Amino acid sequence: MEKFCFVVPLKWGMLIIAIIDTILGILGLWFLYLVDEEWTCDLKLNIVLLVFHLVGGCLNLVLSIWDNKVEHAYIYLITSSYRIVILLYAIFAFIDGWLLVGIIDTIIFILGIFFWICVHFWYSKLKNE
Repeated sequence: MEKFCFVVPLKWGMLIIAIIDTILGILGLWFLYLVDEEWTCDLKLNIVLLVFHLVGGCLNLVLSIWDNKVEHAYIYLITSSYRIVILLYAIFAFIDGWLLVGIIDTIIFILGIFFWICVHFWYSKLKNE
């Protein structure tokens, strides 16, 4: 894969991924807060995972654009594994009858898998240089 979404060079696609991933993460956290106003363990866990991913993953992905270090892209690949939690939320939302929440979480999960695949191509490109 040389281009992100067949249009933008892969390098700049990583910047787009970092921006969209940050926006989706913040919106997802806000949405979760609206659903769960009591600051339960689920909300606290999501805050920790999201901050870890945003600071550790998205920021390092942006850094990988400028310094071309494979380690930065690798950190994003590791921190984006929190999407498993999003998949679990989608499953439980469907079970509990929260159709809209389940659909939104499923879309975020699928988009996250696409992002992970694109970043993996970027990681492979950096590793081979």
